[in-house]
Amino acid sequence: MITIQASVSKGWLNKTGGFKFNEEYYMEPLFRFEQDRKIDLFVKEYFPQYPVYNMEDNLMQAEFINEKQIIVAGLQPNLILGILLGSKAVYFEDKDCDIAGKPLENCDNINELPPLKSLVSLPLIKEITNQIIQLKKTHPEYTVIPPFFWDASGRATIHGIITTSHKLIGENIYMLMVSDPPLAHSIHQWITDAYLILIKYFSELCSFPVSSIHIGECSCTMLSPEYFKQFVIPYINILGTTYKSVRLHSCGNSDCYIDSFSEIPSLKSLDVGSGTSISKIRSKFGNKISISTFPSPDLLINGSNIDNLHLWIDSLINENQEGDLRISYHIEPGYDLKNCSEIHERLINRYNIKHNRLY
Repeated sequence: MITIQASVSKGWLNKTGGFKFNEEYYMEPLFRFEQDRKIDLFVKEYFPQYPVYNMEDNLMQAEFINEKQIIVAGLQPNLILGILLGSKAVYFEDKDCDIAGKPLENCDNINELPPLKSLVSLPLIKEITNQIIQLKKTHPEYTVIPPFFWDASGRATIHGIITTSHKLIGENIYMLMVSDPPLAHSIHQWITDAYLILIKYFSELCSFPVSSIHIGECSCTMLSPEYFKQFVIPYINILGTTYKSVRLHSCGNSDCYIDSFSEIPSLKSLDVGSGTSISKIRSKFGNKISISTFPSPDLLINGSNIDNLHLWIDSLINENQEGDLRISYHIEPGYDLKNCSEIHERLINRYNIKHNRLY
């Protein structure tokens, strides 16, 4: 089955609709709920015929979203760890929030990290906990979507291990893997355990069973396949053992990691960057896993050649070999909306594949 799901960025929403994404949006659940409903309506009216949604890029699933869900502390996973480690959250009106600095940039001893059992008692987690408890009392009609979850599917979502350590340490993590491998492994183990503890905590707090896990390895293509196997896969497999079903994301061309991906027994889905060979993935895994992918920005920006977009779609369909495939894209300022809509039109007119909006 081939499906398509698109979303709009905060930058596009700010530029096109004037929406702002300040601290209140992230840290006041009811405020975010009301603003998201306005954004949902705006996006639906802007793209009435296509499945384009207001959602976090590639993390949410339209089939598991409804208007009775309320997101609490919708912060990216590695930012939550950064704040727990002492960084300050930084908010912008026209893009995703971030953290200031790198809290582990100068870490040279694993004992400098807080004890794992202390994480749930830190101020941010306490604040979020109180918000969830209050919402359950005052708005029992809502389904609370806690941190590390984005929809009602139960799929937990984290940044991958190297992606998180890169965020918390900076580029020094790559030198650390060479100069002090035991410390790099210790930090990666701490990150893995921290995610396990926090997911379990919020899952139990919200009576929200975990069905699977999405692991976003946005930085993994900066590693050689050998270092990926050594410093990342063991921790993915710890998470896979716990949650049974792994959806793994990698940015950029990931051809050199396809053999490594096969060393993840719980892998059920791959979400790969543009340029990655779908045929190579199918040759390795057959149709046992689902695949999702997205066009590179140069196919969607203003002035891009529509013929190149057609070639990308046709190649994608041909390489997929009848497996489950999802095509995604995230609309940014500077994208040509004609090219975005052409993805849908090509699927409809050439392959008789059409998907209507789900909400």
